[in-house]
Amino acid sequence: MNRITLLAILLLITSILVSASTITVNTISTASGPSYGVYADGKIIIVAQGAFELQCIENNTIVNTIPLPHDPADPFKVAYDQGYLFVIYQKGPLVVLKDGKVISTYNIPHVGKYPDILTAGKYVAVTASNGYKVYFFTPSGEIGSVSVEPNPQALAYDNYTNTIYVGAYGYNVIDGISLSTMKVTQQIKINATVVDTMTFVPPDLLAVATYNQQVEFINVTSGKVVATASFSPPDTGIFGYSQITYDPADGYVLLSIAHHNDLVAVISTNGEVKYLVTVGNSPNGIIFDPQNNYVYVLNYGSNSISYFLSPNITTHTVSTSSNFTLLYMVVVVIIILLVVGGIVAFRRRK
Repeated sequence: MNRITLLAILLLITSILVSASTITVNTISTASGPSYGVYADGKIIIVAQGAFELQCIENNTIVNTIPLPHDPADPFKVAYDQGYLFVIYQKGPLVVLKDGKVISTYNIPHVGKYPDILTAGKYVAVTASNGYKVYFFTPSGEIGSVSVEPNPQALAYDNYTNTIYVGAYGYNVIDGISLSTMKVTQQIKINATVVDTMTFVPPDLLAVATYNQQVEFINVTSGKVVATASFSPPDTGIFGYSQITYDPADGYVLLSIAHHNDLVAVISTNGEVKYLVTVGNSPNGIIFDPQNNYVYVLNYGSNSISYFLSPNITTHTVSTSSNFTLLYMVVVVIIILLVVGGIVAFRRRK
């Protein structure tokens, strides 16, 4: 085998390695201001904040829209339970819809600018982000409330113990509410004082994203921080509009770097930032679709949804991340050396 043939083979192998190390990000155009969404019976339901509507996505296509009541406040986040959609507004009401029609409206005191909402067991929980309570609802009405640390703005549900965890702005304590007793039964101290978003990682971890530009992984049994992922400029931007979610297809968590940025971080539970995926402007909500293993990122600033296969499933999908930068530099250097070596060998043969 001559050197030119060897060079060609090495270049081919290198190109295959590069293509296998990248993640492809696709885009869906949406109505104005996509903020947050939820997976619901085979569909992705998103809030198009600027358009005052919900958009339903199936097979990566918008198939339906549901108008929302116009209010001085903006629709913000959505939860799904037993065929009902619960939409919480910023500094506004909680609206409950069934079959595209509003059936109930509730005014929550001190709901604030950063309320969180999620389905937890047989309830839908909503935080009063300018108050000190978490409110619980079912499709038939309000069940009650539980007092927690002031300014609660992040929720996570542990379905193993039927506990909902509540993180707050300005406090380094996470409250655990037993949904069996509707009482705070656990308090976990963290290193930061501003919790922006949380998610539960089975079987016993909380992933807590903080304004300190860190994600703390906490063992809920011991109450101890077991790993930490840290971000530094220019890859910072965790704040109140960020969202973190668990990807069961690969065991990672995914975090939108929402503030003046266009990144989603893919993080392992040992605190390693595996990838930084480039998406649209100001990514807010993140939804995982268990049917197709796609991750959907709602880009508030570019009126779009970025979507890509779960990183450990796909063999060719993310745009360049910091983890791959060194790899690309090494590959380029190898290619240059091989080309130069081939040219030198060719000239010597002449």
